[in-house]
Amino acid sequence: MRLVISLATRGRPQQLLETIRRSIKNLRDPNTLLMVQIDEDDSSTVEAFNAAISDGSFDDRVAGDICASVAPREDTIAAKWNRARAIPADLYLIAADDDPYITPGYDAKLLEAAARFPDGIGMVYGHMANLSFSGVLAPTAKFAEKLGHIVPQHFPYWFCDHWIDDICRHIGRVSFADVRTDQSAAGKTQELREPGWWGTWFDAAYLMRRKIVHDIIRSEDFHAPAEWKDMILTLPPAVAGARIDNWSRYCVNEGLRQNNHRYEEHSALAAKDERYQRVKQKAIDMIPHLLDDYGMDRNEAAHFRNALIPPTQVMGLKKAFA
Repeated sequence: MRLVISLATRGRPQQLLETIRRSIKNLRDPNTLLMVQIDEDDSSTVEAFNAAISDGSFDDRVAGDICASVAPREDTIAAKWNRARAIPADLYLIAADDDPYITPGYDAKLLEAAARFPDGIGMVYGHMANLSFSGVLAPTAKFAEKLGHIVPQHFPYWFCDHWIDDICRHIGRVSFADVRTDQSAAGKTQELREPGWWGTWFDAAYLMRRKIVHDIIRSEDFHAPAEWKDMILTLPPAVAGARIDNWSRYCVNEGLRQNNHRYEEHSALAAKDERYQRVKQKAIDMIPHLLDDYGMDRNEAAHFRNALIPPTQVMGLKKAFA
């Protein structure tokens, strides 16, 4: 089995090099590949990485290999992580430039955990990064094949890993590896804008994710007892995965809505950004599909429509001037 680590970076060359040095010292499998995803307009990072390769900065690694993908900057970090699908692997590890892997032999541990899946479909997690999510996310290649990506490209940040977390929990395919990252120097989220709106869009897409879950369960190469498959597939939407959906909606995304202003103040990024607006417009264009094409209750659909597409006119206000 082979692990490919997809490490996304942007504008933090020195932190990137330190993260690489610390992470590669803990590799043990010679087949592991650390693939650094660099934007071609990020010249300082390109130069720093090339210099480190030239001067042998990474030659003391115990095992594995390292390379860089230098490509035009995508609109989402998910698209950058998804570059790694060009490299054949059994398991993909999502990584960033600010939280190195500090567990000795973490690649071997992740592959061992992935081998537990009877059909190769699932997600390997390590220890938690916070109260909600693991700091280690490694979808198998067969899981990525089912999804059509390592992580979905609907979102400008964050929510792409929440999306695949939701799906792997619905299909009951999570395997644990005793692996940790160092979160002590983790930076603030790049591209963070309007988290409350994106949390609501994520919630509105729950039936779309349910359809993905059902398609995976129905597939012949998903190994599970027929009785279990039938039980899951015949549950009504209000019951199927309700605990997972409600956790996402009320424990995670509601916190974003309640604290949206605080997050935006911390980020201090304007929404009038070309890349961001392209991503958001695609999400807005998908709203009718999410609300009308999966059998959502009309009242629930109206709630999401009002929250995601505010009215352009406010009725009932008195005129200030005649």
